[in-house]
Amino acid sequence: MSGKRFKILCIDGGGIKGVFSASVLAMYEEMYGIRMTDYFDLIAGTSTGGIIALGASLGIPMADIVKFYESYGPIIFDQRNPPKTCIGKYFRSRKFAIKQAIWRSKYDNIELEKALRHVFRDHTLKDSNNLLCIPAYNITAARNRVFKKDYGCKYNTDNNLSYVDVAIATAAAPTYFPVKEIDNVQYIDGGLWALNPTLTALTEFLRNFYSQENPYDYDSVSILSISSCQTNIQDYAPKKNRSFFEWKNTLFDIYTDGQNQSVNFFVQQIQKHLPFIDIVRVQNDSLSPQTTKYIDMDNASLDSIKLMKGLGGDTAIKYKKDVVNFFKTTKTFNF
Repeated sequence: MSGKRFKILCIDGGGIKGVFSASVLAMYEEMYGIRMTDYFDLIAGTSTGGIIALGASLGIPMADIVKFYESYGPIIFDQRNPPKTCIGKYFRSRKFAIKQAIWRSKYDNIELEKALRHVFRDHTLKDSNNLLCIPAYNITAARNRVFKKDYGCKYNTDNNLSYVDVAIATAAAPTYFPVKEIDNVQYIDGGLWALNPTLTALTEFLRNFYSQENPYDYDSVSILSISSCQTNIQDYAPKKNRSFFEWKNTLFDIYTDGQNQSVNFFVQQIQKHLPFIDIVRVQNDSLSPQTTKYIDMDNASLDSIKLMKGLGGDTAIKYKKDVVNFFKTTKTFNF
């Protein structure tokens, strides 16, 4: 046994709730005086988590990613001039709901692309300092897709893909943003199958870094999994035969919460039987109903962003002792 440990950072999807995830990571960078890119061999992220993962892989400080959400979130989610009256808020909400249900995506991706281009410029995946796993879904071929930096694996072909295109593809949530086309193939949000990318990243390790054929001599893996801001999804249906309008955002919240619970369950079972796998999950405590009202995947109001920044910082401190080992040694896989 070599004692050589492979380290993975995983970041959940969740729209503007990425403010929480980025704030957790920004706190750890400040706390330990480090950059995420230097401490993880592989960085995985889905949807908004994919944007954060891509930023981390270029060595962008996580505090700057938090500022990215603060500066561009209200523009991307069209909340620069929110109505101040209850009536105004009601009609704005109905307008977006009708648009989302019967006409087109709730938002276009023009402002998202502008914001991403400002941050990522002309970088392509070959510029990454880390191995990558960025999930999306290929609707053209009806199969899962994971974007990766090439490292010799025979299936890798992504080095020349732009950071901006990959970020838009992984974050193209159906009915929220348009489909993203890359090289005549259409992609939508990786959150449809890997909202929490922990199992995706673990599979990458097992297939290519732990198999008998692997030349890298790793015998264990540690995964730091960062949630987006988790809300309590509880519902009771007085009307059981609901329309899309009556489900509204609850539909998306339930499916994302269900995915998270499923991944967390499988991870717990895996750790019981495979002791060479160590997974630390950083997740906020349950929120009060009053707090939950301010948090949604596209609520980019200043109050919501401020709240999630605070929750991210508090959660990071809570898990300080659990994560410290990730930052004692730097990564061992170098290109």
